[in-house]
Amino acid sequence: MTKQVESIPQSRVRGVDVKLLEGLALYNPRNKSQLAAKLGMPLGTLRYKINHLRSHFSLRLLGTIYHTNIGLRKVVVFAESKPGYEELLYRFLKANDYWLYVSQCIGSSKCLAVYGIPAGKEAEFEEFMQEIEEHDTMNNLKFSWSTCFQNVNTTSVWFDNESEQWVFPWDSWLAEIQANKGELPYTLKDPDAYVQKADLTDIIILKELEKNCTVKLKEIAKKLNTSLQRVKYHYENHVIKLKMYEGNQVLADHYIGLSTDTCYFKFDFKNHENFAKFSSSLLNKPFIRVMGKAYGKNQLFVQVYLPRQELRRFIEVLSTLVRSGFMETYEYVIQDMTKTERQTISYEYFKEDKWEYDHKKHVEKLRSAAEQFSRTA
Repeated sequence: MTKQVESIPQSRVRGVDVKLLEGLALYNPRNKSQLAAKLGMPLGTLRYKINHLRSHFSLRLLGTIYHTNIGLRKVVVFAESKPGYEELLYRFLKANDYWLYVSQCIGSSKCLAVYGIPAGKEAEFEEFMQEIEEHDTMNNLKFSWSTCFQNVNTTSVWFDNESEQWVFPWDSWLAEIQANKGELPYTLKDPDAYVQKADLTDIIILKELEKNCTVKLKEIAKKLNTSLQRVKYHYENHVIKLKMYEGNQVLADHYIGLSTDTCYFKFDFKNHENFAKFSSSLLNKPFIRVMGKAYGKNQLFVQVYLPRQELRRFIEVLSTLVRSGFMETYEYVIQDMTKTERQTISYEYFKEDKWEYDHKKHVEKLRSAAEQFSRTA
């Protein structure tokens, strides 16, 4: 086990940067005047610093949808091809129009993907997955229906302001897990139902917020060729009040200057108590990007972002939890972030207040992808 607190050499991260990243998550980035007041800085300074974060820390201000309340079910897929067919697997996973996130993995023939599938179309999606798995270039495919995801934005919990360095107190975190009360957000609880509450205006608003959570409502009104008053009504009374919008996602490379890895983990627990203790301990940690729970299981999906030398220490903690019986098992893949894509909800298939799902079309796209690949291979 590592020492209680260790720091790693850094040169570019500053306390003011971490404070601003944390502030963007805690307060509403849509209202910069209010945000500047909360952070105790002039508005002009705030704008300058945000631009600095965009250029130096790859800052992105995105929005996250609570898919459960617009009738979409999340599903996480881990798939493996035979060596040499990684690109074909990648294309296969994107053949379904409802993909949200697809990523190749480093050092393996694996890909992972996340979808938002219309409730009631689970059987068709599982047939789509079976079509992929039965192709002679594929090795293995696993998928789990999931709750919606919980974003974990940058916090200063493990940042030392005096030295202006990130610290990684793994021993303290291990003790915290054991003592945790296990209080979970609604995003990590199995929903009672998947109810479609949106209309087309709501869906377009959500799509635009996904791309940029600070987008002005008047810009959305212009795209919809409608009034600002109408868009504002839908935003306040549907998108927010009916909980279609989960929150803002502040993505930044806050370990700037260090060699980092982004990994996707799957953790399994023997009971819900341990699942909840572990999950809730991650809700304020700077090395977590996003979390989701497998529906009906004590299984957690987590995207982890860490300096490479700390990834091994993180895994040492996990191994300790497995040996002690607290955690049943874990597995992970290292993502290739140069071969990772994300897209918004498939708003173009939302017609007459419901989702259109064309299973036949998806299967045809699979077969077409296979034919095109064989001609160019």
